[in-house]
Amino acid sequence: VVNNNKETAGPSCRSRSSSISVPSHPQHIYKQNIITPTTQSERVTAMANNGSTNTSGNTFIGGIFLPEIADDAVTSLSYARNDGFEYCVTELPVPPGISSASANGGAEVVRTDVTRLESKWWSTSVVGMVADPPHWDIVDDDGQPGNELLRALTTNPGNVSKNKAVGTKKDEAEKILWGVMEWASHMNIPAVILPSVPLTEFTVKNIINGSRNEETMADSDEDIFDDSERNSFSSPLATQSHIGPSDENNRSAALFQGHSTTSLGNNFSAKEYTRLLSALSTSAICTSSHVQLWVRVPLTLQHLQAYQLLLSRCDHSSHIGCMLYVCNSLDAASLPAIVRALHNFLGGGNVKAVSWDTSVFLINKKGYPTLSKSHQFVFQLLFGRLGRTLRVLVEGNMDQNTAINGGDAGGSSGGNTKRLYYLQYLRHLRSRTPLPSILDSEEATIETPYLDHLQSPLQPLGDHLEYQTYETFEKDPVKYLRYGEAVALALEDAIAEDRLRYLGSTTTTVEQLNTMNRLAKLAAESGGYVGEGAGLLNVGEDENDITVGNDEEIVEVDIHEVTIMVVGAGRGPLVREAIAAVSRVSASWMKDYRYDLSPEEALKENRPSKRRKAIYAKVIAIEKNPSAVLYLKSFKAGDPSWNGGHEYNPSSARDNFFDPNADANEDAEGQIIIPGTSNVIIIGCDMREATSHPLLKYMIQNPGSRAEMVVSELLGSFGDNELSPECLDGVQQCGVLKENCVSIPQSYTSFIAPVSSARLHSEAKHQASLPINSNEGPASPSSGMQRAMETPYVVRTHAASQTHLEKGCWTFSHPHHSDVSNESGECSSAEAARDINNDRCAHLSFTDRDRNAGVGCGYGAFDTDVASMSTALGVTTSSKDTPITIHGFLGSFHSVLYESPPKLKKGKDRSSVISIAPSTFSVGMFSWFPLYFPLKSPLLVPPGATVNCSIWRRSDDGRVWYEWCAEVESSGDYGEERTLWSVSSMHNPGGRSYHVRL
Repeated sequence: VVNNNKETAGPSCRSRSSSISVPSHPQHIYKQNIITPTTQSERVTAMANNGSTNTSGNTFIGGIFLPEIADDAVTSLSYARNDGFEYCVTELPVPPGISSASANGGAEVVRTDVTRLESKWWSTSVVGMVADPPHWDIVDDDGQPGNELLRALTTNPGNVSKNKAVGTKKDEAEKILWGVMEWASHMNIPAVILPSVPLTEFTVKNIINGSRNEETMADSDEDIFDDSERNSFSSPLATQSHIGPSDENNRSAALFQGHSTTSLGNNFSAKEYTRLLSALSTSAICTSSHVQLWVRVPLTLQHLQAYQLLLSRCDHSSHIGCMLYVCNSLDAASLPAIVRALHNFLGGGNVKAVSWDTSVFLINKKGYPTLSKSHQFVFQLLFGRLGRTLRVLVEGNMDQNTAINGGDAGGSSGGNTKRLYYLQYLRHLRSRTPLPSILDSEEATIETPYLDHLQSPLQPLGDHLEYQTYETFEKDPVKYLRYGEAVALALEDAIAEDRLRYLGSTTTTVEQLNTMNRLAKLAAESGGYVGEGAGLLNVGEDENDITVGNDEEIVEVDIHEVTIMVVGAGRGPLVREAIAAVSRVSASWMKDYRYDLSPEEALKENRPSKRRKAIYAKVIAIEKNPSAVLYLKSFKAGDPSWNGGHEYNPSSARDNFFDPNADANEDAEGQIIIPGTSNVIIIGCDMREATSHPLLKYMIQNPGSRAEMVVSELLGSFGDNELSPECLDGVQQCGVLKENCVSIPQSYTSFIAPVSSARLHSEAKHQASLPINSNEGPASPSSGMQRAMETPYVVRTHAASQTHLEKGCWTFSHPHHSDVSNESGECSSAEAARDINNDRCAHLSFTDRDRNAGVGCGYGAFDTDVASMSTALGVTTSSKDTPITIHGFLGSFHSVLYESPPKLKKGKDRSSVISIAPSTFSVGMFSWFPLYFPLKSPLLVPPGATVNCSIWRRSDDGRVWYEWCAEVESSGDYGEERTLWSVSSMHNPGGRSYHVRL
């Protein structure tokens, strides 16, 4: 029983019928997980959050393993929580009756903590560890728990024929392993740490001896987080392989002595271990109780490769995960190879946690632990990629001869665990730039529920979006800013090229122009929404006010009219951006006045001498969703900026809205035109069926009333996967656009790249058990494996690695131009969009030279630091690098919303772009996540091999779909003939599993 109602100083030992109190906190809540569920069917395991030292508010789940009390979970957890750790690790007890000690009448080891700790703590704050049975004699303790048990489990019988003792010990070892795992399942322990994969047959001790280089401390006076070193601990895994100094001929990796890296993990012992883990992962222990198996993986190229081989043999089971174990030194020469290996491993390795052995820490001049620069870089890489789900563990023996904090070795200054400063230092690294901006920003908070969660792409023409979907999209701070910039650039170019209709001039005062300037600024700051009741006189002075002349001076403004058509208006964010852009551009033009007449001439002709330009916009918002149309009309009724600066008057006649002979000084409602304002009309219809609406019919019949600009946000994660080409072609075919019309976006290119992600592949396979139609509930048939693995999914990639730089597949541009130009240049007539074939295909090859760790998980900005480090020695890949497992492809897009013609650029960058392709990613934008194209069977890609991807965009009268396949072949370098190593099947032929409805 755990007393959770009051704080206590420490564990209080009582009788078995009494409770033991684990330190808690008044604000204690269950909100963090020890483990992250790997499938949607897994339970969410909550863990008590102890905030005693984690005051930054960020997500950092830290645990502790205390070897000196490894068999006492109560004391371990009590010490851990007092020092600010969120969980502890304890060795799993051997159930009675299954060990040789019990059979021979020996004394059993009884764990009293089993009943002294309430069940909720076992299921939320304790991780188990498979260790050597306490009654066994440990022949060679190399520092890794469970190694003796592992040797007994994986001994090759061929080497010990006629040795019944070995066979008996192996049988006992299997009973012990299954017994402790069944007990862990019974206690609902969320995860169990298992020994690492044996690198050699029968024994794991024949490995290069590791050594640590002494490092000197810096002379500068640093704080407790000083990175300068004084001395280091000795490694408890001195007999384990490590990455040490490399010679000139092999700088990219350290080799396993006497073996090539390709043979690591390919031995009897490793295969026997795979058999055991495969059996465990498919048993009720994992499938029903959802215990996760965390395989310890030391941070070496050999162990990374051996574990990946085990995971492949276990069919990439979602129940088998990796706990990276940082236990050895890491020199600068070896870091690039490790970075390249980790980049791929973080996607395909199902990484759950990272353990930092106390031996890898150095001691700074003030006596506090610190990490080398290489290890700090590894920490930043791990947390930059997986920081929101990665669990941290501190373990290892304390060297009593090494002083912590100026001589207080192992004393109270290190907390109850004597390892408090290690936790504080790791949290310090977690708080250093750039990790907080990556993990703790508002964008990161919004994205967290979507991490590695597969979503079916939208059916924009077949279904109506929900209110919440619109609201989520509208929170994007970057997308609509870029759209507003694009509209403003297009307006400036249109007036510069004299493409806007001149309505005439109107007179106003300097005071009113200044008011419009302020309203434009307010509209820009509020995303185009001025607000109900803002009026024209309820704003204060601004530094950009026109200062020439007095407020009452009359000025004349030339009005130019523009018609902007917003198709797929949704709840109006693009309408608001168009309104704001019109205001901003007009304010800029009105401030740059010019003298047309001398003061004498102006007085003689009774005309103002100062003339300015401004825009008056007619904005047509087209939306097919009736619920969104209702929202738009409500917005118009409450916002003067949607009504030309006037209050909404529902009874006004609109017959002359597009009448070319209308009074230039009056708008469609008979009110005076205010320079820089917009009037919005809302039309509820499918954008491809413009002839069904009277007003749009009028535009078709009167070329002068057609739109000069069409604005849309129909892009999907792959650019064209939400039918933007078909929709915009339909608008042009209707004849509602002028021949010199501008489209925003102007063009968009689809990109694709291989991805390694055991998590995404597991999630895709899980879709097979879900109903085809969730609305039908249990009555709906399940999707099936074929449909699940032949459907592309929208996903915020997290536990994934884009292995190569993305490459372009195809580009769509709008509007379509005729072969014959008109007097004003290119002609974009309705006929130009007829008989357009939007089917596409691309055949792309991704070679070694395209591999780059800077692309990260395939979503987010390109990381130049990681890219530079992975190629620090001028090598992008090496024959000693670990192989890659490809689980599919990631689709993304790059869109040019608007770019000025060359003659108007005048040496300036006059363009507005949005992109989710990593190489050109729009930082801060989150409206789109990549599109994941799964492969039914993962493909193994050895170092030096080439990945070929073929993808088709196909269509018929009512559908659009994608087909794809892949293959792996030798590179063909040095004149060798290319060899085809593996191929995938054709996915989604004929759109049999997935399509988008037209």
